[in-house]
This record gives sequence, structure tokens and C-alpha cells, in this order.
Amino acid sequence: MNIIKLVKIDLIKLTNYRAFNVLVGLYALLIISVPVSVTEFLKWLKVKGAEFDQFDPMKIPILHFPDIWQNVTYVYTFLKIFLAIVVIISVSNEFSYKTVRQNIIDGLSRTDFLISKVATILLLSISSAVLVFITTYVTGWIYTPDVSIGESLETSSFVFAYFLDLFGYLIFAFLLTVILKRSALTIFILMLYRPIELTIAGLLPEKLEFLGEYFPLNVLSRLIEIPFPRYWFQEIQDYVAWDAVAMVIVYIALFVYAVHAKLKSSDL
Repeated sequence: MNIIKLVKIDLIKLTNYRAFNVLVGLYALLIISVPVSVTEFLKWLKVKGAEFDQFDPMKIPILHFPDIWQNVTYVYTFLKIFLAIVVIISVSNEFSYKTVRQNIIDGLSRTDFLISKVATILLLSISSAVLVFITTYVTGWIYTPDVSIGESLETSSFVFAYFLDLFGYLIFAFLLTVILKRSALTIFILMLYRPIELTIAGLLPEKLEFLGEYFPLNVLSRLIEIPFPRYWFQEIQDYVAWDAVAMVIVYIALFVYAVHAKLKSSDL
């Protein structure tokens, strides 16, 4: 069965879930509203100007090119849990309602199931990245004085980093769901995983501390480093680290392979 047909089947299932429509709608709304929220927050700080020694927070170029690309994509990475929940509910329902088994009986292979889910996750990630690009680009043009097209696209590679971060995270959520099969448990484990990962990394002996840098979600977090310390004159990584990109791609391949192996060995 071709990929387009598999994705169409999966999207029909998804759009029938109320949770899908609510979470995706909320996610899109948050993406669009973040720049507005930042502006309103800076205005509020300006009103409190006496407390900041007459410093005007509106002069901080958070929404100016080229800073805006890293600033907003970093914030957007905290919203990916919404799409992860969509993936978790979608996959867990396949197991809960035995639709995976029925699809296999009807001629859909386990590999077809894997391809349909990965392709749908890819579509979600691309759609989100497009929305992020449009929102960021329009916002940047509104707030940046005297900018050329070339300057406006400088460091826009952070949108690619955002896409890769989101895609890797959703594939990781897919893997956890295939292993655990229960949506509530998977969401709970996913939300706890990052703190657990950081705790384990912190407990490693000094000679093994470097291993913490290669934990899955830590590698994802290296795609877009926190940008805001630059505004109090601290040095930051203001570019996409391509070694992190390579490691994330390797992890995505490993996650997909692990899902495939689990599906092959499981009694669906």
C-alpha cells in the first residue's frame, strides 16, 4: 500500500478523535499567540519602568531579526507535549480497540502500520514547522526596523532545528506508546523522562559525566540552546550545532528501528 493512502487512512482516524482536534487547535493557537504574549509582557515591564531604573524593556530585540528565530523556536519547543499527546492517544487507541490486529487481518502489514504512523508524525512536524516559519517571519517583519530579505532569513535554520526536535520527540513518544500501550501511563512516563534523564546524568561519576550529553532528550535540547542570556551580555550558542543534528537523526533512526522490532515481536 502506498504511503499517501496509508497517511489518508491514518488522518481519517485522527480527525475522528475529539482530542486530536482540540489539542492541535490549541497548539496552533499557542504558536500564533506566543509573539503577542511576549509583546504584552514587555509592555507590562515597561509600565513597571521605575523598578528597572528607567530601562525600557521594549528595546530588547526579542522579536527582531535575526534574534527572533532562535528566541521563539526555543519557546515553541516547550509546546511539543501537545502533539506528543496526540501521537500517544492515536497509537494507544490502535491497541486498545484492536484496530491494529483488524488491519493486519484485512491485509495491512506491521511495516505498513509503522510507515503510516511515521509518515503522519512527519506530516505533523512539517505542518508545525511551516506554521512556526510563517508566524516568526511575519512577526519579525512587524517589529524589525530597516531589514532586508537576506537579513530577515539569517539564522532561520532554527526552524529546521525546531522541526527536527519536534519530529524526534514525537517518534520517541511513538516508541514509548508501542512499549507501554496505555495512553495515561505513556504520557506520565514521557513527562517524567526528562527530569529522570537529568537526575541520572547528574549522578554519573566524574569520568562518565560526558555520557549525559548523549542521552536522547538532552541531544534534542542541544538543537536550540537557551538564547535569552545574551540580553544580559552572556555568551550563548546562537547557531544550530550540526553535530547535534547528526546525533538526533541517528536517534530517530534507532527509535524507528526499535518500534519496528517491537511490532514484529509483539502479539498484536
